[in-house]
Amino acid sequence: MKNQVIVTTSLCALLGMPLAASSETQPTVQQVLQNIAEGSHPFYDKGMYPDWSRLTPEQARTDSAAALVLARHRIEQISNLRPEETTFENTFLALSHAQEELDKVQNRIYHLTTVADNGDLRKVQEELMPEWNAIGAEVLANDKLWTILRHAASQPWVKELSPAKQRYVEQVIQNFQDQGAGLSPEQKKRKKEIEDEMSMLQLQFGKNVQDSTNAWELIITDRDQLAGMSADWMDKAREEAAKVIHDQNAAPAWRITLQASSYNEVLKHCTVEATRKACWDGARTIGSGQYDNAPIVARIMELRRELAELLGFKTYADMTTHRRMVGSGKNALKFVDDMMQKVKPAFDAECEQLLNFITRRTGRVTTAINPWDRSFYLRELSEEMYNLDTESLRPYLVCDKLLDGIFSIFSNLYGVSFTELPADCLKEGEKSSPAVIETWHPEVRVFAVTDDRTGYHLGSFYLDLFPRTSKREGAWVMPLNYGKPAEGNKPHSPHLACLIGNMTPATADKPALFSHYDATVLFHEFGHMMHVMLSDTELEAHSGTGVAWDFVELPSQINENWAWESQGIATFGFHYQTNEIIPDELVKKLQASRYFLPATDNMGQLCIAKLDLEMHMNYDEKFKGKDLDAATRELLSPWQIRFTQHGNSIMRRLRHCITGGYSAGYYSYKWAEVLAADAYSRFSKEGVLNRKTGTDFREAILSKGDSQSAADLYRQFMGRDPNPDALLQSQGLSK
Repeated sequence: MKNQVIVTTSLCALLGMPLAASSETQPTVQQVLQNIAEGSHPFYDKGMYPDWSRLTPEQARTDSAAALVLARHRIEQISNLRPEETTFENTFLALSHAQEELDKVQNRIYHLTTVADNGDLRKVQEELMPEWNAIGAEVLANDKLWTILRHAASQPWVKELSPAKQRYVEQVIQNFQDQGAGLSPEQKKRKKEIEDEMSMLQLQFGKNVQDSTNAWELIITDRDQLAGMSADWMDKAREEAAKVIHDQNAAPAWRITLQASSYNEVLKHCTVEATRKACWDGARTIGSGQYDNAPIVARIMELRRELAELLGFKTYADMTTHRRMVGSGKNALKFVDDMMQKVKPAFDAECEQLLNFITRRTGRVTTAINPWDRSFYLRELSEEMYNLDTESLRPYLVCDKLLDGIFSIFSNLYGVSFTELPADCLKEGEKSSPAVIETWHPEVRVFAVTDDRTGYHLGSFYLDLFPRTSKREGAWVMPLNYGKPAEGNKPHSPHLACLIGNMTPATADKPALFSHYDATVLFHEFGHMMHVMLSDTELEAHSGTGVAWDFVELPSQINENWAWESQGIATFGFHYQTNEIIPDELVKKLQASRYFLPATDNMGQLCIAKLDLEMHMNYDEKFKGKDLDAATRELLSPWQIRFTQHGNSIMRRLRHCITGGYSAGYYSYKWAEVLAADAYSRFSKEGVLNRKTGTDFREAILSKGDSQSAADLYRQFMGRDPNPDALLQSQGLSK
C-alpha cells in the first residue's frame, strides 16, 4: 500500500515542491487565493471530493505552479519572523500547512497514474518531478528558517504545549536534521542531485513494470490447453480475448494476461504443464528485456548508499529505520535472520513433504521442482491434506455480500455505520448533480463512514476493486485528504481515502466471485482504511497511517483474522445463487488449511525482507558488479526449495522496495504480523466481535495515529510489551 507520511511531507523534504515560475507568468499570492476561492484550481479545490474529470495534465502544471507561490510565501513568512514573535502556531503549525495545496497536486497525480494511467499524465509527472524535488533543497539551504525553528524549539513555551504538540516539535527538528539541514552548501547541492536522479529512476522503474505487464498476453485457441480452469475463469478469459479479437466469426479464444487474477490462477489450476510454463515465462518478462529494470535497481542502490553516507548513516537501512520500532538496520536484519533460523527446520521438512508428494503424484523421483509447477502442486497438496478445493469457496464469496459482511463486522466492533453514496464517472467538461460524487472510473463506488454515538461524518472512501490495463497491479489504501482537527465542540472534518484492489471481476452472467485470498486481501486493506477513517488526533500531521513504518501494518494484519473466523464468515459467506450460508463443513476445512505449510509461507516473505535489507546494507559486497538475478539466487538459495530453473529477481518488479515506502522496510510486514498475532490474542480471549475490545483497539491504536510512539500505543492496548514469539506460536512453529 501507499502511505502518506504527513510529518515528512510537511517538511517539503521527500515530496518537495516545484520551482518558481518565471517572473512573467508567476501569479501573485492574492491572485492564487482569488483563483482558489473561484474554484479555478481543481487539484486543491476546497470541496471534500475532487472533480476528477478536471484533473488534467495541463491543469496539473497550472495548479502546481500556483501551489508553489503559496508555499514559498508561507515559508518566507516563517523565515522572516523575529525570534521574540515565535509561537507554535506561526512556526511549526504554519510549516505543517505550508505546502498543503502542492501535497494535493502530487497526491492526486500519483493516485491517477496508479488507477487511470495514461501517457500524458505520466509525462507531466516526469516533467514536474525535478521541480517538486528542488524545494526540498531550498528549504534545507534556508538558514533563516532553520534558525527560527531551532530558536522556537528551545523556548519555554514549548514545555507548556500538549504532549502531541511537543512530540511534533521534536519530530520537525529531527526531520530537518535527518534531511541534512546541517550539511555544507556543497553537500546540500549533491543531495539534491541524488534525489533528482533517484526520482526519475523510480518513475522509469514503475513505468517499466507497468508497460512490461501490459505488453505480454497469451491467446489460447485450443480449449484443451486450459484443462483444469474453472468455468468462471474461462468466461472471463474469453471476454478478455474478445477485447483484442474483434472478428465475430473467429474461433473461440481465451486471453491470459499478467494480472494476478489471470495468470496466477493458471499457475495454480491448469493441469497442462506447457500452459503453466508459458505463463511463468511471461511473468519473467516483467522488468526485463526491453523493459530491463536491473540497471535502474543498481543505480538506485548506489545512490541510496551515497545519500545515507552523506547524511551520516552507515547504511541506507540505518537511515530509514533509526526512528522506527526496530531502531536500526542491524536490528532489522537480526530480526529477519533469527526468524529464518527458527522456521528453517520446519521449512526443510515441508519442502521434502512437497517433493515427496510430487514424486507420488507423477511417479517420477523428484528432487527439485519446476518453478511453474510450484503453485499447482502446493494447491493439490493442500486439497489432499484438507479435502478442500479452494474454488468451492468462490460461489460463497460474492463481492457485495463480502462488503456487507466487512461493514457489519467493523460496525459492530467500532461503533460506526457505512453508507453508499451516489457516484458517477464524468468526461472532461461534463457536469452532474451536486449530490453525485464524481469518480475516475465507472466501476468506482463511494462510501461514507459515520460514528454511531455522535452521528458525525468521520470520512468517506472510494472503492476500486477490479483490474484494468490502466491500473497498477496489487492492492493498497491511499489517503487523499485528512480532515482538519476538531475545534471547540465541532468534530474533525471528514477524512478522504481510496481502497484499490485487483480482485476477480464479474463476468457477463455472474457477479464478482472472489477467491478466499481476494477476501483476505480486502480485509487487510480495510484495516488500513479504518486506520484512516477513525483517526482523531490533535494535529493533522499525526493523522492516520503516518506512523512508524513497522507499525503501519498492524491494523491491516490483524484484520485478516476475521476472514477466517466462523463469526466473521457467517456475515458474508452466502451462495450467489441460493443465498444459502456456507456449510459448516466447508468452513472447518478452510480454517484447518489456514496454516498450510506455515514455515513455507513465512520463509517466502522473510526471503524478500532479507533481500531488501541485504541490498540496502551490503550492496557492494553481495550485489555490485554482479548479475542481479544471479546475486539474488546466491543470497536466497539456502532458504528456498530446490528449483530446476531459476526465475528473475523479484527486485526487477517489486515497487514496494524500489519506488514505494518499503525500501529497507519490507521486514515491516513480518514485524507487524508478530504484533498482530499478539494483539489478536486479546480478541480471541475476550470475543472476536466483542465491542469493548474493538472500542479499546479503536481508541488505543486506530484513533491515535502518530500522536504517541508506536510502543506506547501498543502497551495501551495490550497492557504489556509484545510477545516476539506470538506469530510462530499461533502457527504451531514454536512452543
